[in-house]
Amino acid sequence: MAGNDILKIRTENHICLLTLNRPEVRNALNTELSLAIAEAVIEADYNPDVFMIAITGEGDKSFCSGGDLRDAHQRAESGRVVHGPLQNPQRAITEVLIDAKKPSLAIVNGPAMAGGFELALACDLRVAVDSAFFGLPEAKRGRGAHFASVVLPQMIPPAIAMEWLYTGRRIPVEEAARYGLLNRVVPRATLMDAAMELAGEVVSSAPLSLQRMKLTFRKTHGMQLNSAIRLDTGPDTYASEDQKEGTRAFLEKRAPVWRGR
Repeated sequence: MAGNDILKIRTENHICLLTLNRPEVRNALNTELSLAIAEAVIEADYNPDVFMIAITGEGDKSFCSGGDLRDAHQRAESGRVVHGPLQNPQRAITEVLIDAKKPSLAIVNGPAMAGGFELALACDLRVAVDSAFFGLPEAKRGRGAHFASVVLPQMIPPAIAMEWLYTGRRIPVEEAARYGLLNRVVPRATLMDAAMELAGEVVSSAPLSLQRMKLTFRKTHGMQLNSAIRLDTGPDTYASEDQKEGTRAFLEKRAPVWRGR
């Protein structure tokens, strides 16, 4: 896949890496970049060579500072009505990531604020540089943090989540890690190596198994147990060629060669 100036796209070793490329505004999300991310995630989701999607930011100043407030201000000042996320004609990028069948990884190379924090929360895994911090300052801007208001209290203790939402305070990387939001916290010099090592471990697994596990989690989260365990979603890994290959490879003491079918 080829990218454009505001979103770099590179696929290698079954990992599609999306790099937000607006470092001059701390990789803020404007309409164009949000649409580019959504399109790239959907394209990667249907690319059989992609087993996993990873997202990071260009430079060392920011992963993503959230929505571009200058862009939003200009639209509001022009007289256009600014709608909330549920009234937009396109799905939010967080929803696109949640709905994607491929596993996703946020490589947090710097501060992740507002919509940037939500972008990281929408991914399945998160690796962060040890100088990163997080925040949801929407309450201080008269905004909503709709996605974070839904998912964050499901990911960490509700009282902590509501404190972060209500106060909009800066959350140190150590605090985010303490509540289980991060898989790895590493120095900047080893960030990409650590992220690619984790991603490499993931993509060494059968792609259909990864898809079934992600979809099962996303579809059953919050359901009653007896209903959740009866929900059959995702590809049928049990009858797949890869299931036979995985068994053969184990018995033959070799690495499996996945076909994704």
